Amino acid sequence: MNTTPRLWTKDYIVFCLTSLLMLFAFYSLVSTLPLYLDEYLHATKGQIGLILSFYAVGALLLRPFCGYALDVWGRKGVFLSGFFIFCLLFGLYQIPSMKLFAGLAVLGLPLPLIIVSAVRFLHGLSWAIVSSGSQTISVDLVPASRRGEGIAFFGLSVGISLAMGPVLGLWLIDYFSAAHLFATTMILSLLSFFAMSFLMKFPAYRPQRAKINLHMLIEKTSLPISLVNSIFFFANGAITTFIPIYSKQIEGVRPASFFFAFALSMAVIRLVSGKMFDRIGSRIPLALGFPTVIIGALLLAITHGPWLYHISAILIGMGQGMIFPCFVASINNMVRITRRGAANATFSSSIDVGIGLGIIFFGYLADHMGFRVVYAIVALVYLLSYLVYLLGAEKHYLRNRLKVEDNLGDGEHKPHHVPVPEPPPPLTTVELGKQGGGTPAAVGIKNAP
Repeated sequence: MNTTPRLWTKDYIVFCLTSLLMLFAFYSLVSTLPLYLDEYLHATKGQIGLILSFYAVGALLLRPFCGYALDVWGRKGVFLSGFFIFCLLFGLYQIPSMKLFAGLAVLGLPLPLIIVSAVRFLHGLSWAIVSSGSQTISVDLVPASRRGEGIAFFGLSVGISLAMGPVLGLWLIDYFSAAHLFATTMILSLLSFFAMSFLMKFPAYRPQRAKINLHMLIEKTSLPISLVNSIFFFANGAITTFIPIYSKQIEGVRPASFFFAFALSMAVIRLVSGKMFDRIGSRIPLALGFPTVIIGALLLAITHGPWLYHISAILIGMGQGMIFPCFVASINNMVRITRRGAANATFSSSIDVGIGLGIIFFGYLADHMGFRVVYAIVALVYLLSYLVYLLGAEKHYLRNRLKVEDNLGDGEHKPHHVPVPEPPPPLTTVELGKQGGGTPAAVGIKNAP
């Protein structure tokens, strides 16, 4: 008799597919906004980096409150409210390029750049809810013993959308216009919203009522791995943000081909990286992943033609496909269900901080020293991220990993014994609540009807 918990439920499949559609729209914009700012609004590289960073600033400001809202007010309502606003904001990017605002300035600053900065900031606020919510819900939907695998397969939506989204976005802006790009991304995201709203059942969850305070906003057990992740995305922001501009300096290449190779390799490696984490832990995937992204960044710094350009894309994609699922699974393995919102919001905030600071720093560095220096330094920052993990975050994870935790993936909320692939130091028994008498094992869990 097969006792392996079921991963591929109807709701998990619907959530993965609708998330793919939403991320398809998102990544269509990520690859084209630098070109939009460069060609339509005539911003400098430094201004491009600063404007794009407003997205991360907005997300960072709201992110801790998103975790609180998801845990205390409930998953579905908070997530869908933020998602709907996120969809509508795609249509506002067209406003700054209207002739009405051409040549206007406020306090010496071009008005179109001020407007697009404001839209970018608002989009970041809504993205904080969408990204924190989707990551938390994806963990709720999978069994604890298959968490690494479930997160990795859910992450395929990122890989596939990152492969195809830039292709769509660049095709729309090259052969039609920015207006067509923004309208298409808004329509795709709205389709995803309505599909999630009507075609899937969100995991049963009873919110825990608690007053807002620093403890509710930030999950401290997530901080060490979040620090590593922040350093990692400080470097990674230069990869995703400036490739469309850097590609103009390399003969015979197009940015869409970089994103396609990058995302395809990331998606393929995720098919095995999640299972690897569940069976043997994070040590080997990370020991393979970090050297891979370091070598990929160095090749990107020295490339002068399509071969090294695409090999670097493949290596960086493979490395990220091994690293990121390990980080997400690790931070969720250290918290109970009623703290998953805060844990994922804390972790996602580290992405916002890293990307926000990274694109500002590397944008100005590119203006003064060029992109080859940028990507050489990116390789060094990747190395720093791995060293910080080895020197502290790994031991913290082994000390704080739960032996027994709540399982929400199958609609029945029972304590679930998690396999221990890496023998940790002695742990204090984690009490998840009193068993028996029909009382749920932990606050925040209720049986699905």
